[in-house]
Amino acid sequence: MAACPDQEERLDLHAAGALEDAEAVVLMAHLERCEGCRQAFDASVELLARVALPPLTAQEKTELDELPRRTLSEWRRGARKQGLGLRTLGALVATAAAVTLVLMVPGAWRLPGQAPTAQPTAAAQPAEELDAETMAAIEAWAGLDPLDTFEDSDTWDEDFDFDVGETL
Repeated sequence: MAACPDQEERLDLHAAGALEDAEAVVLMAHLERCEGCRQAFDASVELLARVALPPLTAQEKTELDELPRRTLSEWRRGARKQGLGLRTLGALVATAAAVTLVLMVPGAWRLPGQAPTAQPTAAAQPAEELDAETMAAIEAWAGLDPLDTFEDSDTWDEDFDFDVGETL
């Protein structure tokens, strides 16, 4: 005799102990009347008993109880190692930045009481005057109109107040 099709799922849930109390009462009343459902329920209980895990030993219970503490301890140990690594990396980066600054700006760091040394700059050296022929060659190479013809040009806008030679 087979179980009722509408009760098959409930039978398996009840055999596993996962059926709610109200539904379990209704199912128990049905099992009293239906022989096929009662046989299917007994078969499900027997099958689940065969595949059930054996009870935990005392050692397994102890290890299971200690698992959260050991996990937290390992996590903290890893976090400490990672923090130490990050602090070391930060110190190395800061040291490298300081060394780079010292090497890139040689006049910035002096001993107290030491007079600053004058560094020769390009602006301190007098600019060489170019002769008219060289200047014309440079303008021709650049594809520009000579500057002296620009000043005398009729296309010069008088409203535009700009001195030739003024930098923008």
